[in-house]
Amino acid sequence: MAAPRKPFEPPSDEQRAFLERAMGQYGKATYNFAFRLTRNEADAADLTQDAFLRVYRAWRSFTPGTSFLSWVYRIVTNLYRDELRKRKGRYQEEIPEDNAPQDFGGELPLAVEPIEEYVEQQMSEPVAKALDALAPDQRAVLVLADIEEYSYQEIAEIVGCSIGTVRSRLHRARNQLRKLVTAYSTTS
Repeated sequence: MAAPRKPFEPPSDEQRAFLERAMGQYGKATYNFAFRLTRNEADAADLTQDAFLRVYRAWRSFTPGTSFLSWVYRIVTNLYRDELRKRKGRYQEEIPEDNAPQDFGGELPLAVEPIEEYVEQQMSEPVAKALDALAPDQRAVLVLADIEEYSYQEIAEIVGCSIGTVRSRLHRARNQLRKLVTAYSTTS
């Protein structure tokens, strides 16, 4: 027997104002982070929408004085991981184990997206291709550390692991990025 559903309660003015302020102030940064994880505009938009739905539902759990962006990035990261788990078996790219060797057989195509235009303006094509080829966990810590400039502690909170794990993933991601950039630079 299913539990009785709570009656629908319309949002309070305070709740609505919190969400509108959050979306206005952090919506673009949240989308950009989601895009860097998914490398797909539609998936990034869905992930951003789902994250703000969670913000809407859990708005009272946000602690004033802490970083809202860290909170919403943690939500995005967890939603992205959940989606990868759901797709396991039908998804082409699985999150590898930390110590598993990385193998990227073919060249992953670059999507033509507004964020990509920015990346191409800021970085060379080999760097953009190499970032695209990184495993999702590696790309996430690299983006948070080197593009978003979060501390190791903040990254650990966002991705839900220890600082030591962040350091090792970041070290491996940077090494992998270096190898991929070299490989893409020689094939160009």
